[in-house]
Amino acid sequence: MSRIDTRVLAGRYRLLNPLAEGGMGTVWLAADEMLGRDVAVKEVRLPPDLDPVRRQEICAAALREANVAARLKHPSIVTVHDVIVEQERPWLVMELLSGASLEQTVRERQPLPVRQAARVGVGILSALAAAHAAGVVHRDVKPGNVFLTRSGRAVLTDFGIAMLEDETADGLTSRLVGSPNYIAPERLRGERGGPASDLWSLGATLYFAVEGLPPHPAETPISAISRVLTEPARPPERAGALGPLLMLMLAPWPDARPSFDAVAQTLQELALGRPAVPLPLPSRPAAALPPPSHPQPIPLRPAAPAPAPRGGRRTALWAAAEVAAVAAVIGAAMGVTHLLADRTVPDEPVRLSERPGVFATPVNLCELVPTATFKELLPALKTEGQPTNEGGCQWTTPGIGLEVHPSGAAKQWGKSPRQAHELFVNQRNGILPNGETAWSWSGIQAGSRSARATGPQTVKPVGDEAFGYDLYENRKTGRLEKSHVVLRVDNLVVDVSYTVVDGSKDGPAIQTGTHTAATWIANALNKQKATG
Repeated sequence: MSRIDTRVLAGRYRLLNPLAEGGMGTVWLAADEMLGRDVAVKEVRLPPDLDPVRRQEICAAALREANVAARLKHPSIVTVHDVIVEQERPWLVMELLSGASLEQTVRERQPLPVRQAARVGVGILSALAAAHAAGVVHRDVKPGNVFLTRSGRAVLTDFGIAMLEDETADGLTSRLVGSPNYIAPERLRGERGGPASDLWSLGATLYFAVEGLPPHPAETPISAISRVLTEPARPPERAGALGPLLMLMLAPWPDARPSFDAVAQTLQELALGRPAVPLPLPSRPAAALPPPSHPQPIPLRPAAPAPAPRGGRRTALWAAAEVAAVAAVIGAAMGVTHLLADRTVPDEPVRLSERPGVFATPVNLCELVPTATFKELLPALKTEGQPTNEGGCQWTTPGIGLEVHPSGAAKQWGKSPRQAHELFVNQRNGILPNGETAWSWSGIQAGSRSARATGPQTVKPVGDEAFGYDLYENRKTGRLEKSHVVLRVDNLVVDVSYTVVDGSKDGPAIQTGTHTAATWIANALNKQKATG
């Protein structure tokens, strides 16, 4: 993400370079030339072929986010300075934050210590209390919407689907949007939801912060929704003194959850390293699950069909996540399993050992397979594999690259096969069909590129379990340039990717090459496993 864009918005904000890219658009570093300060500008991308009604809805959602955020002044709520609509496209001007989201922090590093997670909870709970006092329910609290600044501040972002106290659940706000693992049960049952729903979502978010996975881990979004509706949360293993509070916050009934004041007091004590204070008993037992019921129907706007694998841009902003979440909820609530008939994994949970895995110490991935073997995929290869910062290894020639790295959290060593399976499932569920990403790789002379990802795909058996996904160039050729296979062997999950940008191989050849490399890696890991 090194491209420069010198456009000036509203004669005031000069775009400099992108800070992050994703399904919702691009966040830019920009200069406010009127006040002489740096700001973040969120570009909400609208595909040129977007339906006019949907275009109007997305513009309205961006304006709505700015209007809602403008009502809220709190150090743990991101500040929106301005909103601009140019050429029928919305741009949000926000305070510039330095750091990373909670989701990115946990996935790229490791789960947070209990005290740090409690400090995050103190900040976000205070932000929610301020929002609720102003009549705003956030409705999308999740790890991706909690930003951790380098100064240690936790900031709540993205009020795009918040609901105001005096609004009805008609129109845009009636659609069930959000991440399935972080939506409160009452909202899944078709209820409007309120402050207690945000409290449940915060509990799920803090659970992810200390455990590294959601409280109802599942193989598919539809299974996750079903578990939230019918099963208690998975007992936390790393949460320590925070665990009992999380389980109360995740109670399936709103009136079984503790009050905001009680949660705030307990989090504050834990953040200071002191014993948690006993919480008052709720009016309903926290573990009581709701009886089976027929949920209220959720309005579902017909969605345009997904583009073909080599096609153009996605049909609508947020459409993939929104449609997937709604389809999952309707399928789970109504028992319509055929909605996701093409899922790549069975509904039954995989039962694996809790014993420590065989890979107790880091594996040198550069020495796992002889370099000469990789010349089949990189004919011009002349050097040994080069270690990466994430504990992986890469082999590069001009225009072609092969990389192997531990998937998700780098510190997998010593985990159990079951924990590795949960990580594998989280990795697979995190791949959104038609999601956009930006990447570059100087080692193979690949400059800044925009790519569109396919969803998780079934691959021929590799290791104990595996899935694949591909990245298609999104600006000019639309051809497949990078293919991934994520595989698990015992307690180790690795991501194998094969990249060809010089046009020497077509899509099927790249996919075959990736599967070949993944097979080499899996066989080598199994050999190490067998020898102990």
